[in-house]
Amino acid sequence: MLKTREFTIELEEINAGENPLRLEGQNKGIAELAESISRIGLINPLVVAPGSDGDRYRLIAGHRRFAACARAGLKQVQVRIIEGDQRKICEIALAENLFRKDLSPVEMAVAVVALIKEGGMAHEQVASFCHRPTAWVREQEEILSWPADVKNHVHNGWLSVSAASNLALVYDDAYRRFLLNQAKQKGATAHATAAWLQAWLSSVSPQPVIEVASLPASPAPDPSPPCLRIS
Repeated sequence: MLKTREFTIELEEINAGENPLRLEGQNKGIAELAESISRIGLINPLVVAPGSDGDRYRLIAGHRRFAACARAGLKQVQVRIIEGDQRKICEIALAENLFRKDLSPVEMAVAVVALIKEGGMAHEQVASFCHRPTAWVREQEEILSWPADVKNHVHNGWLSVSAASNLALVYDDAYRRFLLNQAKQKGATAHATAAWLQAWLSSVSPQPVIEVASLPASPAPDPSPPCLRIS
């Protein structure tokens, strides 16, 4: 059974989430929403739950409003505090995220994995809740294990998840950044990034075999880096 209360608290008492990508300023309309909040105030309270650290609250619903409040310079905000079963709270958070039109794949992964880590749900239960196969749930976990720069490109819409999955396997940080920049500037499909990954693997010292999806016979575009660091 969930209990709810409404209070006014300090904005800095709210933890917006563990993943730093959640509220970076790429969401459209934040400036307009902040201007509206500055004029008439926050109409709909943010939804929060008690945090695990005991002195902060975890943001459950209202991420865009939270970002707009911060941008508008609000020090205090009205919140609805939810207390009770942790799994139910995580389900509410995910349901809120599922209806966000601006949700990025990385944000979705954060919400899905929270059901496992914070809600104590099994992969099969999460899959059933989301109406997705279990393999999809494991893919969300895999996304969060990628290097931060790869997740950033996916979050900002510069790279698809399928294309990013290949570049996430490039463990040379400098070369991976070069490839990511190529993808951002010129665009890159999953086929292209798979070809880049294979070309890079063939150029470095022998490493544990990384399985890469087989490619069609037709050549894929190569970034032709000016300098390739070889271990």
